Amino acid sequence: MYRLIDFEIEEVNSYKKEDRDTILLPELTEEEKRLIDPIVAPTSGLRIQIFDIKDNNLYFLTQRKLFLFLRVFKAISLKYKKLKNNKNLNVLIVTDNRPSKDILLQYCSEIFAGDGFTVYHQEDIKGESKLSSPYAAASVALLKDINLILMLTASHNELSWNGIKFYIDYPIPMSGDMFKEISKCALELHEITLKRDYFPEFIDAERINNEYVKQLLKNVLEIKSIKGRNIVIWPYLGKARGIVNLFKDYGANVILVDEEINPPNPIKELRKEKLQRIMEENSSDLALLLDADRDRIALYVKQNGEYYFYIPNEIYSAMHNILAKSYGKKIFNVRTIPSDLRGDNSSFLNILTGVGYKHLGIILYFLFDVDVEKSKVDSAILYLEDKNKNLIKIDNPILLKKEISYFLKENKSEIFENNWLIVMWEESGGHTLNVFKIDPEKEYENKFITKYPLIADKYPVPALVLITELISRGYVISESIDWSIKGINRTMPAIDEKKVRIMNNFNKNNNQNLMIAGKNYHVKALSDNTNKIDLYQLKSQNSTIYFRPSGTGPDVRFYIFGKRETHLDEIKAVQKYINENYI
Repeated sequence: MYRLIDFEIEEVNSYKKEDRDTILLPELTEEEKRLIDPIVAPTSGLRIQIFDIKDNNLYFLTQRKLFLFLRVFKAISLKYKKLKNNKNLNVLIVTDNRPSKDILLQYCSEIFAGDGFTVYHQEDIKGESKLSSPYAAASVALLKDINLILMLTASHNELSWNGIKFYIDYPIPMSGDMFKEISKCALELHEITLKRDYFPEFIDAERINNEYVKQLLKNVLEIKSIKGRNIVIWPYLGKARGIVNLFKDYGANVILVDEEINPPNPIKELRKEKLQRIMEENSSDLALLLDADRDRIALYVKQNGEYYFYIPNEIYSAMHNILAKSYGKKIFNVRTIPSDLRGDNSSFLNILTGVGYKHLGIILYFLFDVDVEKSKVDSAILYLEDKNKNLIKIDNPILLKKEISYFLKENKSEIFENNWLIVMWEESGGHTLNVFKIDPEKEYENKFITKYPLIADKYPVPALVLITELISRGYVISESIDWSIKGINRTMPAIDEKKVRIMNNFNKNNNQNLMIAGKNYHVKALSDNTNKIDLYQLKSQNSTIYFRPSGTGPDVRFYIFGKRETHLDEIKAVQKYINENYI
C-alpha cells in the first residue's frame, strides 16, 4: 500500500542505571507545560502534534516531543500503582495505525514493564497492537483482571498528531482531579527508566468486543437483512479489522477500500468519484466511512438512483426515530447540547450535556448508582429537559431520578414491561447504547437494572450495525428526519489563550438579544456545576447556533441547526462577527 508520509526520528540518548536504560528529561518550556497540562480541559485524553512537518511528505520526531509522551506514560503508571497499592499491575496498551504508533507502543510498553506491570498487547502482526478506541475503552469493563487501558491515538486529527486516552477501572474518559494529578506528576519528572527486554502477553480484545456487540443487539433488533448485502467499508487509516470481521460474521459481503486519507476524517474528506466507482463495480448501495480510531462515522448511500452523504447528526437522529416509531422502542435520549435535535420528539425524555463522554457518561453512572468522583461532577454540564422544554441543571443522581419519575408516572402501564434503550451520543460521531429495565420491586426508587457492562465512552459499532440493518430493510435516513433542517459544525483557529478570551469577552451578551448580519439572536450561556461557562447558545426564530472552545485541538467549534438553504452563510456570519469583536 502507498505510504502517505515518511518520517525521521532524532536519536534518543540514554544511560545504564542498575541494568536498566534511563532517560534524563530536559527542563520543560512553558509551551511544553501547556501541552501536558492544557488551559482548556481536554474532551477525551491528550492530543499533541508529535511530528514537526518538514514538508508535505516528510515529518520529523524530536526527542523533546517524544519525551512529552513518555512523561505522561510514566505519570499514569505511578498514579495507578499508588491507587492499587502496587497490586494487580496489568495494563493493555493499544494503538491506531498512525506513523508514530510503533515508537510510542515500544516506549510505553518499556516504561510500564520497568515499573513492574504485566504488559498486554492486542493480538496482531509482530510488534503491533492495533485496536479501535471504542473497543479499547470497553475492554476495561469486558476483560478480566485488566483495569488499566492505554489507547494511543489522535482520532481524526492529521497524521502528524498522536495522543493518549486512558481508562482506570471504568470505561469513561479521564477528567477532574485525577487528570490534573497525572498532568502535575508528568511535569515534575526528571528521569524515566525503561525495561528493554520485556515480553508482552497477548489477548484478543477485538473478538471479545465483537461478541459483546452481538449479544447486546439481540435485545434491540434482529440483525437479519445485512446477510448477503455488498457493503463497502473505507477506513481512512488502517484496515478496521474488528468492524470488517463483525460485518462478515453477520453475513455481509465486505468490500474493503485499502487507501488511507490524511487527515483521516470522513466527515470532512469525501472522495465521491472513487466511492461511486467502487460501489458501482461491486453492486453496492452502501458505504461505511470510518476515521482513524473508529469513533467517527459517515455513510454514503445510493437511494433512488442518487447518492447521499450522511453525517452522524443525521444518522443517529434518523435511527432513533425509526426505532421509536416503527419498532416501539422507548428511548432515553442523552445527547450533547450541540448535537441534532431532530430525534428529540420521538424520545421518551431528553437529557442534554456538555461535549464529550466525560459529561455523557456521568448520566449513565447516575442512573445505575455508580459512584462518580465529585470533581468529575463539578466539571460536568448536565441538564434534563422538562415537558415544557425548560432545562433543569443536574448535579446529583437523586435529582436526576426525581425528575425522571415525573415522566415515568405518565407511562406507568409500560414501565416494567419491555426493555428500554438509553442512547448517549454526540454530533461528531460518538454513540453508545445500552438496554435496561426498571426493577418492579423498587418502583418508587426508580431502580434501573441491566445485564450489560456500563460503557460510558464512545461505542458506535452497535449503532453502525443497526443503521445498516435499517437501511437494508428499506428505511431512508432523509425521510426519517426533518430534511429542511441542516446541522453542521465549523471551526475557527484559536490557541488556548484566545479561546479563553473569546469565552470571557462574549459573556456580556448572556441573556441578551444580539443582532448579527441582520438576524436577531437570544444569547444563553450554559455552564458546568461550578457555574463555569463552557458553551454559548444563540437562538433565532428559525435557527440555533452554539460555540465552545475545543478540547481536542487549537480551535473554537461552532455548530448550527438551521434552514438547509441558508445555514452555511449564517454560521460564517456568526464566526466572522465573533472573530472581529471578541478576541
